[in-house]
Amino acid sequence: MFTATMATTQDRLKDLLAKSAELARNDELQKAADALKEASHLDPDNDEVRTAIRKLSSDGSGIAVDLIRKYLHSKQADDGERALRAVRQKPLPGYMASDVVNLMLKADDSLKLCDPLTSTILTQNTHARKDMATRFTENVIDLFEQLYNRGDDSFAAFAGISLDEKAWESQEQQQKAQVDIFQLSVAKLIEAGTEKPERAMRAISRQLATSSQNVKDAIDEDVFEVVLECLDIRLPPSLRSQSILATSKLLEIKGETGEGYLSSFITSRVAKQTSDELVLAFSVAAAVFPIVPVTMAKLFMTDGFVQQLVPNLERNSTAVAEGKLKSQRLEYAALELLNAACVDKNCREAIDRYCSSWLSDLTEDRQGTHKALSALVLAKIHTGSELDGIVVKLSTLVIEGSKERDQAIEGLAFTSLQPKVKEEIIKNAELVKTLIEAASDRPSAIFGCLTVFFNLTAYRPVITEEQKKMSQLKAYAASQKPKEADPLDDDTYVTSRCRTLLDANIIPALVTCCKQSTSTTSIAMVVQTLLALAKEQKHRSKMSQQSAIRLLLQIKDRITKTDKSTSDAAAIERDASHALARLLISVNPAHVFSGGLPASSAVSALLPLLSTESESDTRDLLPTFEALLGLTNLASMEDNSIRDLVIRSAWTRIEDLMLALNALVQRANVELLCNLMASPSCVSKFADGSKDAKRRMQVLLALADAHDLPTRRAAGGALAMLTEWDAAVTAILDKDRGVKLLLGMCGDDTDEVRHRGFVCVGNVISAPGEVGKRAMEAVKADAGAEALKDALRKSRDPEVLAVGVEVLKKLNE
Repeated sequence: MFTATMATTQDRLKDLLAKSAELARNDELQKAADALKEASHLDPDNDEVRTAIRKLSSDGSGIAVDLIRKYLHSKQADDGERALRAVRQKPLPGYMASDVVNLMLKADDSLKLCDPLTSTILTQNTHARKDMATRFTENVIDLFEQLYNRGDDSFAAFAGISLDEKAWESQEQQQKAQVDIFQLSVAKLIEAGTEKPERAMRAISRQLATSSQNVKDAIDEDVFEVVLECLDIRLPPSLRSQSILATSKLLEIKGETGEGYLSSFITSRVAKQTSDELVLAFSVAAAVFPIVPVTMAKLFMTDGFVQQLVPNLERNSTAVAEGKLKSQRLEYAALELLNAACVDKNCREAIDRYCSSWLSDLTEDRQGTHKALSALVLAKIHTGSELDGIVVKLSTLVIEGSKERDQAIEGLAFTSLQPKVKEEIIKNAELVKTLIEAASDRPSAIFGCLTVFFNLTAYRPVITEEQKKMSQLKAYAASQKPKEADPLDDDTYVTSRCRTLLDANIIPALVTCCKQSTSTTSIAMVVQTLLALAKEQKHRSKMSQQSAIRLLLQIKDRITKTDKSTSDAAAIERDASHALARLLISVNPAHVFSGGLPASSAVSALLPLLSTESESDTRDLLPTFEALLGLTNLASMEDNSIRDLVIRSAWTRIEDLMLALNALVQRANVELLCNLMASPSCVSKFADGSKDAKRRMQVLLALADAHDLPTRRAAGGALAMLTEWDAAVTAILDKDRGVKLLLGMCGDDTDEVRHRGFVCVGNVISAPGEVGKRAMEAVKADAGAEALKDALRKSRDPEVLAVGVEVLKKLNE
């Protein structure tokens, strides 16, 4: 047997060595290394294996260099792919770094794979970055130009070297390199006819984000002007998005000085009153309004600006109608500015006063994005009955529109705060369908769609009587009549809206949204929408069938891997757990969980909800209550590990909640305890003979006599399982009123509790040995026979009667 095993091992070693050699010849170095790794595990001392490992280690880098040379000479794509694969598989040794960098700097930029080869070498190889860093002091301008022209990846890797501390011999050299990259990138944007300006802007925003202290002295009004000019709506979105990031950092770094540069830039352009300059000024103002709203609001409210805006635009309208591009762009830029300005209350009022008539005309006369934007602005400045016509227009634009759909959805997001509008939206089946489709296949519309869904499904907050009185007192103190709640936001209407969305298959759309968006705000709205949808018990089965449970667990997992210290992350985590609890109350966990989706993950998600800060009247105990119900359902599974996980992770809190002040929370906790009692771990908590166990037993016995029927029933069920254990019977007998409480269960007014009482008494008197004898004596001493007879006279259920009769027979033996 031993000889045969040795032969098998040797054969396997030969196969692996041959396989590794073949893979290395085909430039699949990582796979070759994996084969040798397996061979080394089989025989760590084998000389052939060691030699092969050394050879691969020494040859791998050499092979990569040879392949690079071959590609640069042959210019064949296949050779380039092999070279790129080799470089990615194995880092280059230090002594080769300079040669490889020289090779790439002499390469023909027209070769398609030069860009990824250069970036891979620079990003994956410390020695190559160090070599490139030494070249900064010699000819940084030439390097900048060469790698800028080579491609996005090469230039990003080159610019990133200035941010890598390990690549530099001193901080002074690194700081100078950062300033060089920043200034050269700014100069590149100034240069006429620059191609791919977003490449330079990306480098600027990156330097501002990571080395702001080192480049801040290089920031002056000219830098601001260069960056702000890239916010022009006529420029590509890829450039504008990078410019927004850079502008935000510039304003953060320069503070009031930067805001002064910004104001000067905008006012000087507006003063020129040419179409091109106005488009630029409006573009910049619209982009930065959310960043510095106070400063921008002051500019917007400058005497004469808003008042003269519409007359100037009305003069421009004729040219727009004639299709003149410049005039169309000016109108669009103005609409973007008005839309952004709505973030400020005073600006909204000014827009309403001076611009609403013009905006209304645009919703009738224009098409596409102009119509959608004008309707969006009107939606932000109007309320009540003024919204009626606007909502119809927005809805039509969502259903029939294309490019303008995003703005129309944003408009519905604002207007759907109104209960009347919620009903208009939900009754428009085509609109609901379009919104759900847009949430799935239109990433730019995700936030707006989610806002609409959140508004449609939001239930009115539950407030206590005390909170209601305080609200009334505040209204009276302010000489105001308490605001009446709109009946269209009553639970009946909200539940109906939830049902409509569920029937329209909103859950798959929410799943897709979470895959496409990493925004904390978007994820929060998904979770809150799921929480609202799950409030109605009838919705839960369909939600589970459409993967809502899996989605919530994925969100929970994503949040735990991020910074949970923020209030937003903590709220998302809590709401996701609460929604999960609601779903788990009403579904069969055996149908939901499997090896790929373990029930233990759901248990871990629900347990934090048991940790309430307090149980005061103002504390929302609903999440705790529903988490207990969900855990109770999970604890009913056959897998005992689930019960043990709950006991191990949350026993202290479960024990505390046995005495909860809130009757519903206490009831749910005892029901959970009943299901946990199927685990020996739970039994030992009551029957190990310790002081804590005796105290717990006393509490459980008392709960079997509670005023609340479901609590009595659950406590009785727990005792019925507990009394199957001899140690538990002893613990009950050691209590002064232990047997009396069991007999009291038999005399309950309900057959359910009587049944449990009969089982408990039967278990204690059937215990083996001395324990059983002692129990028999105790039951008889407490007039157990009479108590059982009285209980049997009350019972009408044949099954309960049968159990009671058997116990009575046993007692009379």
